[in-house]
Amino acid sequence: MRSEKINWKLLVVVTLLVVFVLNLSHVIAFVQMCWGAISSLVFGAMLAFVINLIMRPLEEQLGRSKSKWIQKGKRSISLLVSIVIVLAVLAGLVWLVVPSLIDAGEVMAKVLPKYYEQAEEFFTHLFKNNPEIVASIESLNLNWNEITDKMMSFLGSGVSGVLGNAVNVVGTVVSSIVNAIIIIIFAIYVLLDKQRFVNLYHRATKLWFKPETTARITEALNIIYSSFSSFICGQCLEALILGSTCALGMAILRLPYPLMIGTLVGVINIIPMIGAYIGGAIGMFMVFTVNPWLSVVFLIYLCILQQFESNVIYPRVVGRSVGLPGIYVMITVVVGGSLAGVAGMFLGIPIMASAYKIARIYFREAEQRKQAEIAREKANVQPKSE
Repeated sequence: MRSEKINWKLLVVVTLLVVFVLNLSHVIAFVQMCWGAISSLVFGAMLAFVINLIMRPLEEQLGRSKSKWIQKGKRSISLLVSIVIVLAVLAGLVWLVVPSLIDAGEVMAKVLPKYYEQAEEFFTHLFKNNPEIVASIESLNLNWNEITDKMMSFLGSGVSGVLGNAVNVVGTVVSSIVNAIIIIIFAIYVLLDKQRFVNLYHRATKLWFKPETTARITEALNIIYSSFSSFICGQCLEALILGSTCALGMAILRLPYPLMIGTLVGVINIIPMIGAYIGGAIGMFMVFTVNPWLSVVFLIYLCILQQFESNVIYPRVVGRSVGLPGIYVMITVVVGGSLAGVAGMFLGIPIMASAYKIARIYFREAEQRKQAEIAREKANVQPKSE
């Protein structure tokens, strides 16, 4: 009777699997439709999680106040202050980075023709004994006025194309704005009513699970929350260390734009392991607009700094903050990046840290049970009487 029941279960599983494979395209379309419906809410929950890292300690501090007015509105006050802090940080980063990037673009547009002429003269003089190479170099002569005209014509055609599809453009812009508003509003609602969700969780677990199971689920969720919050804080700390080190080294080497490039490298370094390279490429472009040879110095310095950061700072700072050994951090970044790109690299570390901590608890409890069983078996063994 028991085997027949198991066979029925196996038959149902195999049938569902076959239906899933045969209708894979429809399943993918259904998943995409569901994701489109809930993506704004998911991003809102993620935004709420990040803001809560600032809001939670503020709310705890306000909770110690003896003022009844503050006690009553501590959650709203802490949320408002947290949002102001986030907006202030974003505004400060934009103020540090964007104007310098605009200036660098203008300088690059002015100096590129001069650098091209200097390079052409250098290679012409270098290969003056080889007329074929010199002829090839001279044939590459660029008309910068013509290039500028073509770029302006391309931009003009792009604008006209955009204007020709004004309805689609307006629809896309409006949709993006609406999604952003939904994300922000949902995040605010989640933060204001977060205690409601906590109470709902406790009621549901008490209704559906045993106390031992509820305790295990709560412990696992606390581990996941701790891993993600520690990872985000560790990423910010590591980005601050790298950005400060980059700016300080550039100031010592007398390279241009030290504060702006250091800030840019630190911010983009939020992308694990490879973020500094992306910021470094932009920084090299910035230095190149001032002096091409200094950009080579900057590249060498950043490569040395990035090697030190990837192999020493990042595994120790981020790995220690999430409680994950450095070797596991590097493995997770490599595997996660191969599977899901930047998102896999960013989310893989806290997920791996959570699995690592839960596995350690499981193995520790399993070892304790095993030792207890061995002790009981030894206690049950009676010595033979002579």
